[in-house]
Amino acid sequence: MVAEVAPGDAKTRTGAVDVGTTGPGPGRRAPAGLIEKFNQAVRRPEDHGGLSVLPLLLDLLAEASQQTEDLVWIPDRNERFGTAGLVRDLFADPGNHVAASQYGEDAHRRGWLRLDRTLTTAEHAVLADRAAAWAGTDRAVHDVLDEFGPASVTFGDPSPSLPKSLSYACGDRDAPVVAFHFAPAPADTPSAAVLLVVDGVSGGFLGMRFTPRGRAQWGR
Repeated sequence: MVAEVAPGDAKTRTGAVDVGTTGPGPGRRAPAGLIEKFNQAVRRPEDHGGLSVLPLLLDLLAEASQQTEDLVWIPDRNERFGTAGLVRDLFADPGNHVAASQYGEDAHRRGWLRLDRTLTTAEHAVLADRAAAWAGTDRAVHDVLDEFGPASVTFGDPSPSLPKSLSYACGDRDAPVVAFHFAPAPADTPSAAVLLVVDGVSGGFLGMRFTPRGRAQWGR
């Protein structure tokens, strides 16, 4: 979901984030405090300095755990057939909650994302298999929660009328994260954010399925 690129100056990219002492060392794991900072920021980037803070924190986590060196993470809008840019282009802002969910997915694969709910392997398989067909009808945020239960992580404001991404993951970090991406509540249903696309599903185009509203938005 994200691309990794080597920056020119590590001091410049980390200077705006107060993370304490996190320098790498032999056999070092990412400090719990830094992981907590990331988990707070990725859920509500607007409350923690904005979306740009997330790649800085990911880079510091990578350095502290010695998983990589001198890298930052960016959602790749230039990947021609990648789903990340396609999904974000549906959203005008341009979908900060969507980009945050993609940073979160990358962190999950490295063991840095704290899940509020971890699906069993069986639950995850059922969701991944059913979600594409289920999203063939327009849905609101409460429909997803009623059908699939609480999300593993909510990216964005939890208020039911505001845009957000609900992501579902299991303990297998190689399994796809199934993410439901919502636009703000429209005038005809002012109390509920509406689903535009679900990502990470079986049987969809590039692992995606657009709802009717999402297809209409895509053709705007």
